Formats: sequence, C-alpha cells, structure tokens
Amino acid sequence: MKFMFLILMISMYGCSSRKLEKDYKVVDASSEDIPEWVSNLDEWIEDEEKDAKDHKYYIYTTEAKNSRATACEIAKARSASNIAAEISTFIKQSLAQSKTGDPTLKNKKLAEYVQDDLAKEVQAFVVGAQNYKEYWEKKRFLKEKGAEKDWDGYTCTSLVKISKKLLKNAFDRSEKTLVQKSDSNLKEVVKNIMQDASKAYTNL
Repeated sequence: MKFMFLILMISMYGCSSRKLEKDYKVVDASSEDIPEWVSNLDEWIEDEEKDAKDHKYYIYTTEAKNSRATACEIAKARSASNIAAEISTFIKQSLAQSKTGDPTLKNKKLAEYVQDDLAKEVQAFVVGAQNYKEYWEKKRFLKEKGAEKDWDGYTCTSLVKISKKLLKNAFDRSEKTLVQKSDSNLKEVVKNIMQDASKAYTNL
C-alpha cells in the first residue's frame, strides 16, 4: 500500500505544471489578445482559411529589437526566406532518400551545388509570397525580474502566405537547374525525383 502511495505521489509530481517567471511585461501590442494564428497556426488555418488547401503558410517571430519597424521588417524577411530554406531542405532529403539512390553521391558537381547554392537559387525562384498577417508586442524588460538591464524591446511575428502553384513553379525551375548540372546518365533520375518531390510538397 505504501509502495502504491509512493508511486502515486511521484506520478502527481511528475505531471504537475510549473510557472516560469518572465523577465519582462508586455506594455503594448498590435491587438489586445494574442491572435490564434500566432499561438496555434494549424488550428487557425483549419478554422479560418477557406482556401488553405491551395496555399502554404510560413511564420517567423523575432527576438526583441529596439525598433518596432526593424523587428517587423526582419520578421517579414525571415518568414519569406523560410520558404526557400524549407524547400531546399525538402529537395536535399528527396535526393538523399531516393529509391534509385542519391544522385549527388555519383556527381561531385551536383553535390556541391545542392550543398552550397541550392537554397540561394530557390530563394530567387520563390516569387509571389504575400506578407499576410503581422503581430507585434512592446516588452518592458526589467532588471529586477532577471533581465540584463531595464529596456523596452519589440518583437514581431509575420505570417507569409503563398499559392502552391507558385511553389510548384519554384520546384519546376529548381528541377531544370538540377537536371542541367547532372551527368547525362543521371538527368532522368534527377528529373523523376524532383517531380515526385514537387507533388509530395505541394499536393498538386
């Protein structure tokens, strides 16, 4: 009986929540409540976005900056650059996990391109991204709460929305570049991998 009681107490302690102390307080914000798209993007998309199946969404929140404008410009730029980063990572994984074998292992030039230049190229191919929503907070950091100093900083969250058709165009252009850089015996393999990757990523 004592053993069961001990197990129960350990279980209760392990599941108990803890309250984290913040070193700031929010003194201003672009809306009174934190928007659902910030706190739970997937649920917000399911509840609010009627054309979600035709689009993808990318979100980024900055660390605190001295200027609200600076924070929001960074958030917009980073949420958009997340598109290229995610696509290039997806392409790398698709090449590496191909059932016909990783073509980059057989082609040094292609491997170097995928490793060093693919993300930059995809960034150039991604056009039509829409800065869809924005939310900012002004935070007052307090030394007495554990902050390094007393100061006001701004954080900003940006949501980018882009059509899957535009993303498919980015895949198509990436495919052409990758095929061009492939050895002749690998061109068809790379083409098939990229077409499968495009379908898997965009569901088109």
